[in-house]
Amino acid sequence: MAGHTSPLRALLALALTTSGCGAADLSQTWQLDRLRVLGVQAEPAEIAPGEATALSSLVYVPSGAQLDAQIWFACLPTAADDFGCSLDASALDAFAELDPATATPEELAAALEAAQEAGLIGVEPFLPPRWVAPINALDGLSEQEAREGVSALVNLSAASTGPDAGEEDLELVYKRVPVSRATTPNQNPLLIGLAVDGDLRHPDAEVLVVKPGAEVEIEPILSPDTIEEYIYVTTEGEEEVRTEEPYFTWYAEGGGYEQAISLYPDSARAWTAPETVGFEGVLVVVVRDRRGGMHWTQLHVRVE
Repeated sequence: MAGHTSPLRALLALALTTSGCGAADLSQTWQLDRLRVLGVQAEPAEIAPGEATALSSLVYVPSGAQLDAQIWFACLPTAADDFGCSLDASALDAFAELDPATATPEELAAALEAAQEAGLIGVEPFLPPRWVAPINALDGLSEQEAREGVSALVNLSAASTGPDAGEEDLELVYKRVPVSRATTPNQNPLLIGLAVDGDLRHPDAEVLVVKPGAEVEIEPILSPDTIEEYIYVTTEGEEEVRTEEPYFTWYAEGGGYEQAISLYPDSARAWTAPETVGFEGVLVVVVRDRRGGMHWTQLHVRVE
């Protein structure tokens, strides 16, 4: 039908026109009170030219809101600016007449393939994001420079709709993905759970029940083989053996932390519960290894 604009194309247009903007800051960095992208993981965390990586995200959506779509772009640093990938509006063309509510999986896949040259790598929940590093990603680099590699960029735009009609929110983030010929390519860290006052609780554990205003110490527990040694190539071309130094970012729907970041091995943080009886919410911890790898876990809590 002439003049028809698909819902998916409208979301893509929004992502393109606001890709260089940022959302308003929260009153507290750890506070979960609006749409937020808390983490983006690439698996594998580091790839060689011609290899593929799958992307996933940790998105917080407030109660009563719904996550409408996540739109992903990727590019090499030569096609990026300070805000991530410089996006090409031609990525919209393949979706001009496409309605995801009625399109077949084959039609969606064909549209994505047609838009890949413009940098589009995924549209969730319809098409999972996946990026293949170009074969020429390291062309022009010396052998030593290629082992260190370059940092590709991934842009993610998450759009949500609130409980009130017309209430929309958009969160925009970018992530770096190393592309290299490293002899020790990075692996994502693994959080196996959270120790609450010394008691290990796995992500699928039952709800943690606490008293109003209670303070509990929470320690993120990493898999024993998470901390990696790796080869770093200095600007002088010399190789150094280094050890990762992960850090943790903390979030909560209620209560609070005195500090929202902790450094391994002093990983624990104290969380103070809300004074409100009946409060139910989630605590989230994200670990980053400073090499592009990350993982996350969460804990559901209730105040009684």
